[in-house]
Amino acid sequence: MRKYRLVADQLLEEITHGKYKNELRLPTEEELIVAYNVSKNTLRNAVDVLVDKSILYRVQGSGIYIRKPIYPDTITINSIKGFKEEFKNKKIHSKVIKLEQVEADAEISLKLQCEIGTPVYFVNRIRYVENEPFSIEYSYFNKNIIPYLGKEIAEKSIYNYIENDLNLSIGFADKYISVEKLSKIDSNHLQLNESDPSMVTEETVFLSNGKVFNHSKVIHNYKYAKFFALAKNR
Repeated sequence: MRKYRLVADQLLEEITHGKYKNELRLPTEEELIVAYNVSKNTLRNAVDVLVDKSILYRVQGSGIYIRKPIYPDTITINSIKGFKEEFKNKKIHSKVIKLEQVEADAEISLKLQCEIGTPVYFVNRIRYVENEPFSIEYSYFNKNIIPYLGKEIAEKSIYNYIENDLNLSIGFADKYISVEKLSKIDSNHLQLNESDPSMVTEETVFLSNGKVFNHSKVIHNYKYAKFFALAKNR
């Protein structure tokens, strides 16, 4: 994992556990650089991560401030940190329905930007928050980039495995959001009624070198899913 992300995680952990509960403003940038023993660029990149997640905000000429969450436990649309990172303080687990190796057909090859016939992993799993079915994922991973993907990994965090075990750097993603009616199968998994509404996100995820390694369709339980995006005036 890149150093700035480790710093962002550590800073978020300290904020979450009340280190700055009596303060609205963080220490100065210079003090944080010394505290974390990092460069200015690393510290600024770490702060950017938490700004994008609406944990912090900057005031020019004044400093870095902590935002108080209005809607906790939301999915950050402009984040690609993964499910476990969004719900760090919740009990979460995954149930793998299917994991198999297949060959990319015309549709999958277009989404993964690979050749037809490329070996890919297909993963279908249910994500639970506090034992409630939160979402269903239908995901494809390019096996030429992700050489191994097993059930023991899919039951935990695939993105953590990619970054920490495979030492690959996840860069950015294209996300598309729509509303669909639930199929009978998906409604059963989410413990809802067939044709109930659902928020659907489709995302194509790239490594920092620009290669596509993952395409996913995620169907969310309307009872629990809330989404957040940071809007900026630029």
